[in-house]
Amino acid sequence: MDHLQESAAALLLRSPRFSVTRVMELLDISDAEFRELIQSNPRVSELLEKRRRGELEVVEPELRTCPGCQDLFIPYGGARCCSDECTRITRISGRRR
Repeated sequence: MDHLQESAAALLLRSPRFSVTRVMELLDISDAEFRELIQSNPRVSELLEKRRRGELEVVEPELRTCPGCQDLFIPYGGARCCSDECTRITRISGRRR
């Protein structure tokens, strides 16, 4: 399993909304590959242990107001605006928040 798949597995397993089976389906890996990942990656092993104990936290998304259109949106990554169009509008008008 490559580093990208290991990182993706860790990210997906952080969410209690995804079952382990669903994570395996999304990554398109077999039971044997998943067991190998657990043994070779302490981060994934720790996440599975937290899942078993019910200690994973549900992180609720933060709603923000788009400075371009004033609508509420859930930012992705470091996005300040809800769309590319609103990003262009804020650059042209000089609005910053």
